[in-house]
Amino acid sequence: MAASIFTDDATVTFGYVPPARTSSIVIASPAAIASIGAAPVSIAALQTEPLLPGAGLPTLPELTPARAPVEIDKELPAVAPMAMTPIKASAASAMVVVDPQPSEAMAYDNPASNPDRMADSISERPQGIESLRDAIIEALRANPEIQIALARQDDARYGVHEAWSGYLPKVDMQVALGGELMVPSTGDQTMLRRAEGVVTLNQNIWDFGTTINDIKRARATYRSAQWGTRERIEAISYEISAAYLTMLERTKLIALTESEIAATQKILDMVVIQEDLGLTSSADVSRAKARFQVLQAELIDRRSALAQAEEAYRRLTLHLPGKVVDLPSTNGKLPTNQEDAVALIDTQSPRYAQAKEDRRSLERQKASQTGTFLPKVGVMAQGNWRDDVSGPTGLNRDVRAMVTLSYSFFNGGRDIAVRNRISARLREADYELDRRRREVEQDLRIDFNSLAFAREKIATIESEIVAAEKTADVYRQQFRESRRSVFDLLDSQQILHAARARQYSNQIALQLAEFRVLQKLGGLFDLLSSGEPLPNIVAQSPQQTRSKLD
Repeated sequence: MAASIFTDDATVTFGYVPPARTSSIVIASPAAIASIGAAPVSIAALQTEPLLPGAGLPTLPELTPARAPVEIDKELPAVAPMAMTPIKASAASAMVVVDPQPSEAMAYDNPASNPDRMADSISERPQGIESLRDAIIEALRANPEIQIALARQDDARYGVHEAWSGYLPKVDMQVALGGELMVPSTGDQTMLRRAEGVVTLNQNIWDFGTTINDIKRARATYRSAQWGTRERIEAISYEISAAYLTMLERTKLIALTESEIAATQKILDMVVIQEDLGLTSSADVSRAKARFQVLQAELIDRRSALAQAEEAYRRLTLHLPGKVVDLPSTNGKLPTNQEDAVALIDTQSPRYAQAKEDRRSLERQKASQTGTFLPKVGVMAQGNWRDDVSGPTGLNRDVRAMVTLSYSFFNGGRDIAVRNRISARLREADYELDRRRREVEQDLRIDFNSLAFAREKIATIESEIVAAEKTADVYRQQFRESRRSVFDLLDSQQILHAARARQYSNQIALQLAEFRVLQKLGGLFDLLSSGEPLPNIVAQSPQQTRSKLD
């Protein structure tokens, strides 16, 4: 009987039904119970499966200080993920109960024992592994903020084409036809049908930097829009990743609690048998039952927490998740320390880079405005066709080509006022750039402090688990020899269970801190998508969709 308490040869069920009291069990002494033995059995760690492959976002720079400046329009190299190391569970969490009957409450909570709930769950929940990358992409397509950012990005891109038009010739044509009344001071009055046409070509030759600065300003605006879109994509990727990791943590805690319930129920079964034989008191049975009921309540709480996490994930992705697995490791993808991370802000932080490009755009705008104080040199070619213009002159044609110089001497001070406005915006942009850099640097330092404490805490928890496992093993052996009470055995298991729960929670906290660092440096989506480029996520606007339906 004692051997069944510590073996892994039965299914895990919940609830407690005391075994039938019969006179067919004959055990000579307590030593006979202990002599049967109790060897702990280990279970496999939670399985980790890789994310499904797919396309992803344009890759970002490698996390190294030697980088090209942010103003250069280049796609950046991928950040390849690594599989997360599974967390090993020890023997104490692997104990399984021997064939007790589940309670009604727990049977209802189990979809397999409730056909209606199981059908609903199957119909709503995707089957297979939940691909975080695919979920993020679909969330981006459905997110209005991303679609607004993409529309602004297209607007800025066409602004570059508009600025380039300053280098190209401009051709205009005008045709007119109508009546003309001539009343000369001498001679007869005439009423004729007048017809004329003019074709004019203008080509800019030199404008003292106005056009080239307009082009540079438009390029900086476009890059700012790109970095703004990237910043929002990174923020959404982190929000969904945090919800995904929360579900993963709570799933692992549920599995841990289920294994602890199974082990506790085995102890409870044995204590009940010992009470029947007069080898223990009712206090031991009550203590084991109380611990068992506490674990059942804890399991219900954790299932409720998982359901809340799944709803939070559905709010972000618009669907319930499938099976959650460990996410790629950030090993080798993070800067080694705070100072290296801070050094990467200038080249890799989307938030800082956007402000930097906004300031560069204002610089180019001011330089372009300065060109309005200088003359412009160009070429004009014009052809005229006139029939009975200014009297009965018949058909006249002429063509001319000229070098032109235009110079605005005075326009009421408008040009000076515009330049002063741009100077004020530049001063504002300087402070905005400094503010954003301080914010990003502060966030990175906080995240690295969290990383350091989480890593230190992991080492402490691992030592605690090792010590708790040894204590539980010793107590189990001493319990077989009747040298330890059920109180000691349950307490040792509770300590081990709590340590493993803290280990899971701390590992998730550590990974979230690492993801925050990558988000600040613009590399989180690349990690989650395995460096795959982002597919087209531009969606039709609601107005376009309604127009098609109409």
